[in-house]
Amino acid sequence: MDILKNTQFLKLWGNQILLQIAFNMCNFTALLLISQVTGSRTSLAQFYAAMTLPAFAVGFFAGAIVDMSNRKKLMLVTDSLLSILFFAYALSGHNLEAILLIAFLSASVSQFFTPAEAATIPLLVKDESLHQANSLFLFTGLGSVMAGYALAGPVIQTFGGIDKSGAQAAFIIAGVLTALGLLLRLSLKTIETVRPEVTGKRIFAHTLMLAKEVIAETRGKHTILMPIILLTLMEFNIGMLAIIFIDYVKKYLQLPPTATSYYLVIPLIIGLGIGTYLLNFSQKYFTRGRSIFFAIVSFGLVLLALGISALLFGGDQLGILVLRVITVAAAIVIGVAAVFIAVHSRTILQENTPEHMLGRVFSLVTVSASAITPVPVLLIALFTEKLDVSVIFIAFGLTLGILGLLLNPTLQHHLK
Repeated sequence: MDILKNTQFLKLWGNQILLQIAFNMCNFTALLLISQVTGSRTSLAQFYAAMTLPAFAVGFFAGAIVDMSNRKKLMLVTDSLLSILFFAYALSGHNLEAILLIAFLSASVSQFFTPAEAATIPLLVKDESLHQANSLFLFTGLGSVMAGYALAGPVIQTFGGIDKSGAQAAFIIAGVLTALGLLLRLSLKTIETVRPEVTGKRIFAHTLMLAKEVIAETRGKHTILMPIILLTLMEFNIGMLAIIFIDYVKKYLQLPPTATSYYLVIPLIIGLGIGTYLLNFSQKYFTRGRSIFFAIVSFGLVLLALGISALLFGGDQLGILVLRVITVAAAIVIGVAAVFIAVHSRTILQENTPEHMLGRVFSLVTVSASAITPVPVLLIALFTEKLDVSVIFIAFGLTLGILGLLLNPTLQHHLK
């Protein structure tokens, strides 16, 4: 790949890998810690809300600030703050309120670096390499989520378990990884970009004006609106899985929560790799809209299969073994589907967004997900306290499949 000869892109990419692994090590460790301390899915949902609500509160303005700021300096500040916050997790003990507060603050800081990275990629690579860059960023972005989860489990076990020093060790390692990523940021060149014109208005009024401008640009433009909807849909499903899969592992696979790393996370990483390879191959035969349609329907079918399989095979040892194999296979398919949905959506968004509002558009992706996902996810947690997790998988599998069919005409017509 020519993209691998671009040293500036490699520095941005390396920082993303380290930062995302650290971020998700902390998130998964915090989820396991909350599950151990409270044993409540509602508490897990509160953590997820603490991670997503700041995007709605901060993200609306974060994109405008990204577009107006020196992106290198902004990303250096966010890296520094996140490293401090990850170390703070290690000092929080088993206090739920402290964990939720740190989660809220770290999520607030992330509202700046996420759109800044996505908006910087088109400025560092050539148009013909944009698809490759997005594929690598998505692979390592989602892969780093999985790697962070996969790394958290063994670290926690090595240092005595989640109820002893294991959680603290995972948080400290995450802080160190973020600090290493900061060093890569320091060597990144100053990123020059087209910035929106600054008027004589006060900073808050000007930021609000820029945020409204991008909403007006998005309205009615399918090549921007549809990718935002698709990326929001991905965020929602990830949030849903984060809440209920731990319970699925414990109840149906009859494994400790840390086994999620081995039966879900690692297979997902494999799926991401397969999806990245198949992506270039599929473009010879399918439009991007058609590929996205097949990915959405496949995602729904996999969730449906997980729910039905849990009802059919749960119980005896042979059935549990079969269910574990099915879970691994399902996770691989989910990884492939995620690549097709997210890479195509991000690339279409970058191709059709004016340069001076790239930060705001990618921030809008986060804001839309945060506006839509917290309440449904909280309701899912409340419902699953009474409903079996297999029923939730079946319901969401059917819903996602039907949604894919409804979106198909728009996908075929607008996303070539």
